Amino acid sequence: MRGPGNPTLDQLQVLLAVAEAGSFTEAARRLGRAVSAISYATDTLEAQLGVSLFARGTTRKPRLTEAGEAILSEARAVVLSIDTLRARVKGLNDGLESEVSLVVDSMFQGDHLIAALADFHGTFPTVPLRLLVKPLNGVERALRRGDAGIGVGSPLHMDVTGLRLLAFSGVPLVAVAAPNHPLAMAGVSPARALDHVQLVLMDQRAEGRDLGVVSQAVWRVGDLNLKLQMILRGIGWGGMPEPMVRADIEAGRLVLLDLDDYRAGEYMLRVAYKIETPPGPAGRWLIDRLR
Repeated sequence: MRGPGNPTLDQLQVLLAVAEAGSFTEAARRLGRAVSAISYATDTLEAQLGVSLFARGTTRKPRLTEAGEAILSEARAVVLSIDTLRARVKGLNDGLESEVSLVVDSMFQGDHLIAALADFHGTFPTVPLRLLVKPLNGVERALRRGDAGIGVGSPLHMDVTGLRLLAFSGVPLVAVAAPNHPLAMAGVSPARALDHVQLVLMDQRAEGRDLGVVSQAVWRVGDLNLKLQMILRGIGWGGMPEPMVRADIEAGRLVLLDLDDYRAGEYMLRVAYKIETPPGPAGRWLIDRLR
């Protein structure tokens, strides 16, 4: 038994036009063709597929059969895929990158990043984006290995040789603990912070010195989200990006700490890329939007 034939893109576009317009006449007007041409394309498609797509004669307007409804969904997906392919090719011919890859420091998360990515998708819908999140010097490693073309990371954790760094706003850091942590309870001297476990992001070093470490008891954690969960459970206290813990502070799940020996300040960030492989138009747009 012979299987269904291969419909053309034109036939599928006619099917969509008839289904969306509700009549052969309106579909012909939208496509700028004669009604007879629309009817012929539909009849040919039905013959190739071996199924009836429209129940004719029951109403003045063509009504999709059950098989027609199922095939319409597949036809829409095929036409959309072809439209996307054409847009991608046009973008490539216009000089757009085939992909933009971005690696960000785990400290840089939140509404600003998401808003920038949403705007990127709206401006360059045909350009795929690959996003990596790495702690500390993981941003530089991703750039060096070619895993990402653009990075947002701290110069404290980068060897800038061969990299171009652009100014970028930092992330405010705050010291926090769970409400039931001794440092968060009234009457405890800030000096006692030295005696309690401080949770520190792993590899948090610059020029051989620990950054922001004041406690005599230090636990090193390799993931920022895991560090936050440990702070919420009261295992220790630590410095966190303020945007990441803002909701927990407002909800009372975390408490801001005022510690004599800990000055959180701001986590410095820069946009970086390899000088030998500068970003293309879409990448440059994303950098400007992030900044």
